Amino acid sequence: MNANVIIARYGEVHLKGNNRGMFMQRLTKNLRDAVGKDCKIELKNGRYIFTEFEQDKWCALLDRIAKVFGLTSVSPCVAVPHDQILRVMEDEQINGAFRVNVNRADKKFPHTSMEFAAICGATILKKCKNAKVDLYDPDDIIFVDIREDNIAYVYGEVNPAVGGLPVGTAGRALVLLSGGIDSPVAAWLASKRGLAVDFIHFSSPPYTSDMAMDKVRRLAGALEPYCGKSRLFTVPVTQILQQINALCVDEYTITILRRFMVRIAREIAEQNGHDCIVTGENLAQVASQTIQGITTNNVLAGATPILRPLITYDKSEIIALAQKIGTYGISVEPHQDCCTVFVPSSPVISPTIAKCEKQEQKLEINALVKKAIQDME
Repeated sequence: MNANVIIARYGEVHLKGNNRGMFMQRLTKNLRDAVGKDCKIELKNGRYIFTEFEQDKWCALLDRIAKVFGLTSVSPCVAVPHDQILRVMEDEQINGAFRVNVNRADKKFPHTSMEFAAICGATILKKCKNAKVDLYDPDDIIFVDIREDNIAYVYGEVNPAVGGLPVGTAGRALVLLSGGIDSPVAAWLASKRGLAVDFIHFSSPPYTSDMAMDKVRRLAGALEPYCGKSRLFTVPVTQILQQINALCVDEYTITILRRFMVRIAREIAEQNGHDCIVTGENLAQVASQTIQGITTNNVLAGATPILRPLITYDKSEIIALAQKIGTYGISVEPHQDCCTVFVPSSPVISPTIAKCEKQEQKLEINALVKKAIQDME
C-alpha cells in the first residue's frame, strides 16, 4: 500500500521514569534533525507520527527514521477515518494466507477487536479469491490500529529500527577512528547507548596518503545518519613515529605509539568537553590488544574513562555489524593508516608499564605531544 503516514515506536526510553522527559526531548530533536523539512512530526499517544511528505519519498524517509537511536520499529501506514477502514480492506491484494490484527485504542468504537478483525477478514475474502485466513502461520498480517479522534492506521509492515537510547543522552565521546573495520563499529555501538561522538584520527604523512584521509572522512559521514553530526580531529604523528622508530626497541613500536594516542586523545577530550574516549580495541585480536597492552594504555588516560564496546566480540560479529551499518566497504579499501606503516616484525605481546616507561625515557614526550596537538586540524 502507498503510505500517507509513517509511525515510529520507541522502546527503552519508556522505562526512564522521572528522567523520561529529557530522553523524549532529545529523541524528538534527533528525529527532527534526521528528517529536516521533509515532513511534519507529531508525538501522539506514545508514538511518533510523520505526515505531510511527498509520496515518492516515503521509502527513503522510512530508512532515515529507522536509523535514529531510541526507536524500535517503524511502519508505513494509511491513515483513514474509522468509517473508511473497510474500504481500505477492499483495496488489499492478498494471495495466500493472511490474518488481521486489530488494536481498538478507542473504546467508543462499536466493535471489539476480535469482532472487527473478523469483519475485515470477511471483506478481504470477498475481494481476493485466492486468500484464506490463517491465524497461526499467515503469509501476511494486516494491522488495524483504531485510535481516538476518528483516526485509524492500517499497515502491513513493522520494520525494525536500531533501538538503543537517543544520541546525546549519555554524554559525549571522542572516538579513535583508524580507518579499519573495528573503530566505526565501536562508534556506532557507543552512540547506540546514547553517546554523541566526535572522532580523532592519527595520520602520518607522507607515509599515509590523501586517499587514506578521505577514507576516514567518508567513514565519519557513513556514521552520521546514526550518530548525528560530529567533528573530526586529525592529528599528525609522523614525528612521533620517526622518533620511536629511531630510538626505541622495535618490538615496542606500536605499544608506545598507542600510548601517545591515549595521551593526545585525553588532552583533546579535556579541552573539548568529552566525557570519555572510545576505541575499537578487541581483546587479543592483535598483539597490542592483550590485557597487558590495554593496561599500559589505561594508566595514561587519567580520570577520562576509555570505553571498548568491541572488547568481547568475535571478528565475524564485528564484520557483520560493519556490513549492516554500511561502513565495511569503505573500511576494507586498501589505504594504510599510521599503525600499519611501522609494524614491527615481532610486536611485544605482554608489555609492562615499567618497560614502556624505560623506552619512553629516550623520547621528548611532552614536546612531541604538544607539537602534535598544535598541528591538529
